[in-house]
Amino acid sequence: MNKLVKYILLIAIVTIFASCTEDIGDFTVKGESITAFELAGPENNVTVKINTGALTEPYTFSWAKAESGLGSSIKYTIEFDLPDGDFSKPLWTKASDESGALNKATLTFDELKQIYGKGGNTGVVSVKWNVKAENGSPNVKMGQVANYLKLSLSADGVSDFTLLKPLDKSIILLNGSTENEQLVFDWNDAVTTSKNVTYKLYIDKQNGDFSSPLLTLSADNEGKASQISLTHAQWKILFDQNKIAAGAYAWTVKAFSADQEWMNETFQIFIEFANWRKPIYIVGEATSVGWDINNALEMNFISPNVWAGAFQLKADKEFKFFPEKGSWDNGMGANLFTSFIGCTAVDGGNFKNSGTSDGYYFVIVDLNSKTITVSDSPKILGGSVVAGWSPGDAIAMQMVETGVYDTYQYITVDGSGFKFVPQKSGWDGDLGASKTTAGSLAQTDEDNLSVTKDGFYRVRTNMNDFTYTVVETAWGIIGDATPGGWGEDTNMTFTAAKGEYVWKADVTLTNGLIKFRANDDWAINFGDNGANGSLEYGGDNIAVTAGTYHIELILNSATGFKYTITAK
Repeated sequence: MNKLVKYILLIAIVTIFASCTEDIGDFTVKGESITAFELAGPENNVTVKINTGALTEPYTFSWAKAESGLGSSIKYTIEFDLPDGDFSKPLWTKASDESGALNKATLTFDELKQIYGKGGNTGVVSVKWNVKAENGSPNVKMGQVANYLKLSLSADGVSDFTLLKPLDKSIILLNGSTENEQLVFDWNDAVTTSKNVTYKLYIDKQNGDFSSPLLTLSADNEGKASQISLTHAQWKILFDQNKIAAGAYAWTVKAFSADQEWMNETFQIFIEFANWRKPIYIVGEATSVGWDINNALEMNFISPNVWAGAFQLKADKEFKFFPEKGSWDNGMGANLFTSFIGCTAVDGGNFKNSGTSDGYYFVIVDLNSKTITVSDSPKILGGSVVAGWSPGDAIAMQMVETGVYDTYQYITVDGSGFKFVPQKSGWDGDLGASKTTAGSLAQTDEDNLSVTKDGFYRVRTNMNDFTYTVVETAWGIIGDATPGGWGEDTNMTFTAAKGEYVWKADVTLTNGLIKFRANDDWAINFGDNGANGSLEYGGDNIAVTAGTYHIELILNSATGFKYTITAK
C-alpha cells in the first residue's frame, strides 16, 4: 500500500511537472517577446559629410527603447547594409553604447569612414541602417523601418578646436561707462587640410540649436582670425539691432574649409547692461525753443553714442547739445567733434546751421566718429538710379512727416545699388544699409542698398529711428467716378526707365471722387488736401466732373508729388 501511494504521488508530480514543462517549452520555442521599436535619428535620407580632419569626433545614432515580455535586459546592435540589402549579411555592425545596453550608438567619423569604404568608397555613398534587439531568447527584433543614410568625405577636413572666452557660464557686463574698451570672443585655431580656414561666431537663445541664430558675425581679419574683438559700444549696437536683451544665451563658433564646416563646443553666457541709453538734448537760437534749457528738445537714441532727430531749425543760427534738460552742465560743444556736415563750429563751442532757409532739418550726433550732421533731407544716388554715383547729382527726398523722407525711383538690379548723402557737396556722412540688421541705416561700415528686380520703387528713410523701406509700386486710379468704382483700380501705365516719374491713364470719368493708390491696396495712397494739385498720403478724395481725361501722377521727390487732370 505504501508503494502504491508513493507511485501515485510520483505520477502526480510528473503530471504537474509536465504541465509546467509544456508552458516553459512553449516559451523556449517561441522566445521571450520583444516589443516593436522605431529608429529616431538621424532621420531618413540624411546626408553626413565625414570630417576627415576630426576622425575621432563622435556621431550619434538613436532609437526608441524596446521592452522584453518578462523584463529581461535587451542588447542592441546597430547594423549597416547596402540600400538593397536585407541585413542578413550586413556591411558593418557595432554594439550600442555601454556594451549594447543603451538605445544609442556613438560612432566616430573614422567608423563612418569605414562604412563609407564598405559601401562604395567614392562620391556620395548610400547605405541604410537598422538596429537589432536581443534578450537572450531565440527571439530577435529589428527596428520597424530602416533609415537610409548618405555618406560623403570632406576633401578639406577641419580639425576640432576649443572655445576660450568668454568662459562657459560666465557673465558679460556691457558697460556704457567703459564703452571704448574691448570685449573679445576668442577660440583656439582649427587646422584644415588646405591650411585655409575661416570662422563665424554665432549667438543664440540659451536652448537654441544655432539653425536660426540671433547674431552671426565673421571673425576678425575677414574671418581668418580666431577671435572677434569689438568695443563695448559696438557690441551694444549689435545686440540692440538684433534684439538681444539682458539674459541667458549660448555662443559657439563654426570653422569653414573649402567643403566642410565644423562646430563642436557651445558655451553659455549671461549678458547684462549698465549705464547705457543716455539722452541728449538740443537747444539754441536755431531751435524752436531758443536757449530755454528747461524746454530743450530730446533727440532719439539710435545706438551707443549716436542720436538723431528732425527739428525745425533757423538758417545760419547757433545750437548746442546737453546731456540733461534744465542744466547747463557738461555741454557737448564743437570741441568734442572733428567732422561738421551741414554746420560749422563757432567761437564758444556752439554749432551753426549752414542751411540757407528755415525749416525742418534732420540732425545726427555721433560721438563714436566725432561727427555732427545737419541736412534738410537725405539725397539718393547710386548706379542703380538715375543720379549715378556723383553726389552733385543726388536727388533730394521729400519729407512726408517729421523726420520721414520718401523718393520714388526706377531702380535697376545692375548698377551696384544706391545710398544716401546728407549734402550734395560730397560723400561725408553718407548713409547705407546696416550689415547686421535688415531695414536699418548705418553711417559707418555700411553696405549699398539694392533691389532684386528692376522696377518703380518707393524708398523711405526714417531719420528718427535710422530705418528704411524699399517697396515696389504699380499705380492705379480708384473711386466712384472711375469705371471700377471703389472696388477695382483703373491701372495706369509707366515708361520703365531711370529718371521717369510719371504714371499715365486715359479714362472716362463720371461726376464723383477719385484717389491714387499703389498695388491695388490702401497701404500706399494719395489724395489732395486743399484741392491744389499737390498730393498727400491718405489725403482727401479728389472731386471730378464727368468727361474723358488724360491723368498724370507725377512722383518726383525733387519737385513734389503732384497730379494733373486734363480734358481730352
